[in-house]
Amino acid sequence: MGRRYYCDYCDVSFPDSKEGRRKHNDGLVHQKMKDAHFRQFADSRTRLAQELQKTPCRRFLQGIPCMFGDDCRFSHLWPYEVEQLRYSAQMEEMASVKLPSQLLKNEQPIEDFVKRIETLVKEKEVEATKSNSQAWSQFETTENMRQAAV
Repeated sequence: MGRRYYCDYCDVSFPDSKEGRRKHNDGLVHQKMKDAHFRQFADSRTRLAQELQKTPCRRFLQGIPCMFGDDCRFSHLWPYEVEQLRYSAQMEEMASVKLPSQLLKNEQPIEDFVKRIETLVKEKEVEATKSNSQAWSQFETTENMRQAAV
């Protein structure tokens, strides 16, 4: 008995061969199941953008079940659902913004954090003084050359 290939998206198994897998993966059912799987992990912002591009489905608004379901090119959301989606997109965006308090590691004491910041500031000051001293030395050499020429 040969090996069998199991597709997690479609919940089916079939004899494992290169041609069999290719035919299955190119099939319409597999592609729809795969799209449905990844659609459930889409963030609210992406879903909102997709839904706002669509016009409302007339059959859905009339209360008639749409025979296209998730594949319908029209929106199947009520206006209050669009607002909920907009709100959740805003909440996700606000949650993604990092506050200074969130930059601290949980195990890291505040003193270590302050010391690290102080050393970074000192390093920047040292770099700034080096670049300033180099600029002054270049200026002094040009002044010396002018005086020697006169």
